[in-house]
Amino acid sequence: MSAAAPALPRPGHLGTDRRLLTIAGELAVAITICVVGYFWAAEWFQVHEAAWTVQVLQLLGVDTSGVVPGSILIFRGPGEVLEGIVTLSCSSVLSVGGLVALTAVVLRGRGLHALFGLVVATAAVVVANMVRLVLSALAGWAWGGPAMTLFHDWAGTLWALASTLGGFLLMVCLTLPAAERAEQDVAGRHTARRPQSWARPGLGYRTADVVAPPAGSRPRLASFVHRRVLPRRLSAHLAARRESGRIDYRIGHQPVDRRIATVQRLAADGLGAHSASLVAVATYDDDARVLEALALAVAARQWEPVVDARVSALRLWARGWMQASGHRDDAPRPRRPHGAHAAPDGAVTAPRTAPPPARGALPTPLDFARPHPEDLP
Repeated sequence: MSAAAPALPRPGHLGTDRRLLTIAGELAVAITICVVGYFWAAEWFQVHEAAWTVQVLQLLGVDTSGVVPGSILIFRGPGEVLEGIVTLSCSSVLSVGGLVALTAVVLRGRGLHALFGLVVATAAVVVANMVRLVLSALAGWAWGGPAMTLFHDWAGTLWALASTLGGFLLMVCLTLPAAERAEQDVAGRHTARRPQSWARPGLGYRTADVVAPPAGSRPRLASFVHRRVLPRRLSAHLAARRESGRIDYRIGHQPVDRRIATVQRLAADGLGAHSASLVAVATYDDDARVLEALALAVAARQWEPVVDARVSALRLWARGWMQASGHRDDAPRPRRPHGAHAAPDGAVTAPRTAPPPARGALPTPLDFARPHPEDLP
């Protein structure tokens, strides 16, 4: 008789469990933001929204007073005072807390774009809620307390719902990239002009050429901020960081010789300057000469600092390519000193790296942007 085989434990669903933990953590973060923001900022919103509403009513000629914090005193006639209290449900703290939670959990990958969208959407929601309070106060000033309560509880509730939804849509509109910069249109057609040789599952395919509409000369807020508001060094740093994460799909449309020259030129700017484009070439290009040129260019710049994960991936890929292709250093070897041992026959050696540039010859590693024309010698 043979002994029964021991029961082996079934492998756990590590990927599923990790994803569930990630979702649970994001939900916990969103709930924490809403709860903490509610108790920490509710009073501030009550007091300031009441004060701002009083100022608007005074500009409209209504006899009001904000002497009581969080309340709107409306003087309707001789001896008749109507008090409107801005409660927690009357303020915009709930809408603002929800927008902050959504930005932190869902849209945080967009960075500064998400922050800009959150600021604009928050301002829009606060202004819309002030309009609601002003209209409620005007209804009470004209027709008395019951009219103010009726307008606030019914029309004001619908107004608050619409303003919250509008603020969220405004935030998403400002956070997501523009239509001409997106890789797919609303119909799902691929519009990034990715080369057919770079088409892979999950990246989208272009079944037919999509005729893009001519780009108009509409004013752009980002262009105005970079040219007129931000300091020059900060603008160059942000532009360099964006260029580092941008894939230039024009490379795949070039012939092989021009593709090799482009890869060498991009690598000469620094591995961190166009790391996303170089990683795309290493991942999707299928021409051995282009990949050979990229591997040699990366291997020749081993002295550069590792600024992100893409540079690390490029170095590891170049090392693997060099070892798999069996590269040797064909340059004349110097005479080895006495007592040194020669490398065994068949050993794979990496190509000699380019010497580091002199101090001050290139930009600092923190800024990979190309120098401005007036800065060139």
